[in-house]
Amino acid sequence: MLQAHFLSILIFLPLVAALFLVILPERKNIYFKFIALGGSLVQLIIGVVLYLSYSPSGSSYSIEGFQFVERFGWIKLDLQSLGKLSAEYFVGVDGLSIGLVLLSIIILLIGAISSWQIKENAKAYFSLYLVLNASIIGCFVALDFLLFYLFFEFMLLPMYFLIGIWGGPRREYASIKFFLYTLMGSIFILIVMIGLYTSVIDPGATAVELGLISDSQSPTAAIMKQVQDMLQAGQIPQDRLVRTFNMVFMTDS
Repeated sequence: MLQAHFLSILIFLPLVAALFLVILPERKNIYFKFIALGGSLVQLIIGVVLYLSYSPSGSSYSIEGFQFVERFGWIKLDLQSLGKLSAEYFVGVDGLSIGLVLLSIIILLIGAISSWQIKENAKAYFSLYLVLNASIIGCFVALDFLLFYLFFEFMLLPMYFLIGIWGGPRREYASIKFFLYTLMGSIFILIVMIGLYTSVIDPGATAVELGLISDSQSPTAAIMKQVQDMLQAGQIPQDRLVRTFNMVFMTDS
């Protein structure tokens, strides 16, 4: 069902449009702004459909409390005595983020319209703008901390160039200042992310490693409690622990 992948479409549609802009010949510059605007309009339609399809619920902050969830394994590394590293492509929205996603789409559409008069290096401008678009949406829907961090970092790069090249009279100063401030913030976010990662495990994947279940996506409450009790008792070897960037599990720690 197409609606089940609407969040991924919101993220990757601008990236596809940006790629199309890059390969489009320079002599077709009249189409650059129309492609950017068209992508934003399609996003708006999808965003409105998602917002109207969202069903408010009183669920707690758990995986079941999110809607339009897409989740599959992405990075899995065996770090031996340090356990197993697990990162996922994990996106979804709750009652707060669905509103922020729609608001971001509207603002980005207004930005695309406001950029209509851009003449200098229009291909580069609208390509960077579309990458920025995808990164912002990704930040609001990411439920894996590593995925969020990557979207956040990709957001900074186009912002730096958009400010530095197409900004106001003091654009060089503003872009450098922006880069330095956000770089420092990114370093602190990375430190916090690593600290949280070392203290959080995926109970489902760990249960699979222990041979308690065969499917990490559907552990029962009893299995999860058993894993947590074994962890507290120190009965799980370090090389069997599956550490995760899952932000839902981070809130349970």
